[in-house]
Amino acid sequence: MKSVLRKIIMVVIVIALLVAIVPAFHYYKYFTSHVSTDDAYVDGSIALISTRIPGTVSRLFVMDNWRVKAGDPLLQLDPRDFQVRADQAQAQLGRARQSVDQNFAQLEAAQAGLRLANSQLNQAKIDFRRARELRQEGVVSREYYDQATTAMAVAVADSALADHQVQQARAALGGATEAAVDHARYDRPIVDQAEAALEGAKLDLSYTTLRAPLSGIITRKSVHIGNRVQPGEPLMALVPTDRLYITANYKETQLTDVRVGQPADVEADIYPGYIYKAHVDSISVGTGAAFALLPPENATGNWVKVVQRVPVKIVLNQPPPADKPLRMGLSVEVTIDISDTRGELLTSTLQSLYEQQHDKVNLEGAPNGSQGQSQPAAPGDVVNPEAPQASGQPPAPSSQSAMRP
Repeated sequence: MKSVLRKIIMVVIVIALLVAIVPAFHYYKYFTSHVSTDDAYVDGSIALISTRIPGTVSRLFVMDNWRVKAGDPLLQLDPRDFQVRADQAQAQLGRARQSVDQNFAQLEAAQAGLRLANSQLNQAKIDFRRARELRQEGVVSREYYDQATTAMAVAVADSALADHQVQQARAALGGATEAAVDHARYDRPIVDQAEAALEGAKLDLSYTTLRAPLSGIITRKSVHIGNRVQPGEPLMALVPTDRLYITANYKETQLTDVRVGQPADVEADIYPGYIYKAHVDSISVGTGAAFALLPPENATGNWVKVVQRVPVKIVLNQPPPADKPLRMGLSVEVTIDISDTRGELLTSTLQSLYEQQHDKVNLEGAPNGSQGQSQPAAPGDVVNPEAPQASGQPPAPSSQSAMRP
């Protein structure tokens, strides 16, 4: 009886071993072709909103955690002081143009005076020649001849003075030789200076309304109505949700076969069991400790070898679904498939895409014509390099969600 039971147990053990061989093989194959880490977090760019001009906050259009689109107003400063400056600059421009008109009038008056002086000089020359001839014949007195001589000398001096006044009037207009045509009449330094001052005043007036530089979520708002703010003072932060990515800190011993472009699975702790499909965008050129505020000094004191971690940037293939959005700082677990080691080490998929479409890429701002929708760009469309894209990346599976073996 015992021998039969022993045989049955042995058969069951053998069958269990045979059955376990297949999943064990698959697990071994998966273990050798994938590297994982739970030292990974959702990361992204943060736009700190500040003013370019000092002022007092008069209106607020947003609150914490509000969604905004690129170009939406965020807050407004009291514009009255800047409106006054713009009006003053407008008045200065009008005064500059009046000055130009006055200079043209002075030039015309000087030219008329020169023509009059030249006419008087010609008459004085005629009178002098007649007086000289009559004096030689003894018809007129010496006094008459001297008066004619003096009159011609005065006419010569008046003509020289009128010519100098014409030159002075031309110099006031920048060396103009004649009245300029209408479209170039006010093309003068004094007018250009006034126009530049007016443009500067209008710019300052436009800066009283702060607008969102890109689409995203408002957070860390610290400004209130009535606050006096200064240029460069952080007032709030704007997080573009369509440009989030994963920073996975892998051990240096795990990066032997990691290459740019390899597929990756991302599982967030907030959504257990759901897998985001992604790929390796780039690998940091240095370890996290190398860029720390106080980097380690391994050449001094007692040295203990510590396995370093290297940040790896993981970009999602598709935007997260509406019911499973990612948030900055969330803990995630990243698994990279290292089966294909043909990719590069020191490059970035977004850089390659930028080099292909460099004239259409906005590295920091929202894409031209985009309102921040999390949609993959089609070939030839404007590219957002910090957001997951459909072009220039490894092909994504048809299903957004999948479970790891």
